[in-house]
Parts: sequence; structure tokens; C-alpha cells
Amino acid sequence: MIENYHTHHNFCGHAEGNAWDYVEEAIKLGFSVLGISDHAPNKLINDWGVRMKESQLDEYLADIESARKKAGKKITVLSGLEVEYFPNNEEYYARLKKKTDYLIHGQHYITEDFSYNNLKSGFGLKTKEDIFKYSEFLVQAIESGHFLMFAHPDLYMTGYREWDKNAEEVAHIICRAAKKENAILEFNSNGFRRGLQKTKDGLKRNYPREEFWKIVKSYGVRTFINSDCHTPEFLYDHVIREAEEVYKELGLKNTTVTKTK
Repeated sequence: MIENYHTHHNFCGHAEGNAWDYVEEAIKLGFSVLGISDHAPNKLINDWGVRMKESQLDEYLADIESARKKAGKKITVLSGLEVEYFPNNEEYYARLKKKTDYLIHGQHYITEDFSYNNLKSGFGLKTKEDIFKYSEFLVQAIESGHFLMFAHPDLYMTGYREWDKNAEEVAHIICRAAKKENAILEFNSNGFRRGLQKTKDGLKRNYPREEFWKIVKSYGVRTFINSDCHTPEFLYDHVIREAEEVYKELGLKNTTVTKTK
């Protein structure tokens, strides 16, 4: 791994380290690109323990700019945000895109009516209806054109767990949209830190779920492996290396990332 576009920051409240802490580690590891993409502020989502406040956004971007200048030519440092998608919110995405180099999509919530009412965690989807609704959100996000790549698209398996015809069809829906729009799906190494769960097919990771990624491979969808690190020491440790080996064994390889707006 020499590039990573999914890197967090202590402003989200559940990560450690500022921008320079991550950049310094990336330089030590010989990285060529480090994109910092912490959870975007959103005044309509009341979960301040896992995302920065609106009042912190400019300070966050200034911290990244400071790290970029300090790094000089040693590494390319990019500013980003990880953002949920909800329709009819174009001004919000336009504002965030204007302030940053790129946005990464991460659908941590869904709702029945695509509003911000009665949010349901993407980590806790249990029913067929839940995961198909999740796929609807991802398709709309992919079609929106706002995002550089799509983080942990198989997150729906965290709560659903059993790989059945419904889980498989959701994978096909996401992959068809990604192929049509030439989108990049992220193989999220941080899922390897969450361990294995008992299913009827044996012990499985919630994500990255290998069955999902075999379908991704069959469509020829563009992919990229990121660390989704929440502390500098986890940028490229033994867990990320294990994920990287599985990624390669599945026949996946990183696409060239050129778009940063």
C-alpha cells in the first residue's frame, strides 16, 4: 500500500491523532499519497460522538493544509471528508466539495423515506427490506457524481450477516450501478479489525465480505483498498497487510485514482 484516501482525525471523537501525525507515519512508510477524510459535519445528524461539529470544519482543513506544507514534496497530502448521501441536499455537497479535494461516500445511516427522520444505523440492518433500502441509497449516491469512491459498500452485512439470495441481489444492484457509472468501490481494511462472526456458513467477516467482492470482481468494477485508520499506528500495520493479501487473492487490484473533485 502506497496510497490511502480513507484516513480519520481526532475531530470525529473516536479517532486519535491530528493531520501531521498521520502524514508523518505515511512518510515513514514510504507512501506517495495520503488523503485525510474524517467524518463530515452534518447538523441534521445528531451523533456528535462520531463526527466533527460544523464549527470545527475550517480548523480541520487548516490542520491538513499545515501538514501539507510541512510535508513539502515528500508526499501528496489531500483534504477530504467521509459523507453520507441523502437526496435533495445538493447545496450541502457542493459546499463540502468546494472546500476539499474530494469526498468519500460512507452510508452509515438509512431511512425509509430518504429523509433525515428516524435514522437507522447501517451497522444494524437486519431485514430484507433494510438491506434493499441500503442498496437504494448507494445507487443514488453512485449516480450523484459527488464522490471519489464508495467506502465499505458491503457494510450492510454487519447486521444482516447471512449470505442469502437477498444479500447477493443487493451486491448485484450495487455492482450494476458502480459499473454503469465507472465508480470505485472501496475494500475496507478496517473491517478486518472487527473479527469474525458466526454464520450458518461458518465464521465470516462482516465486511469486507468475500462473497460480495467475488461479485464485484465478476462485474469488473473499479476497486481500491483503503485502511480506514483511526490511529496513525494502524495506517499500514499487520491487519492492513492481512487485508491486502486477501484483496490480492480475490484477484482485485487498485484502480488509478485521478479525480480529486
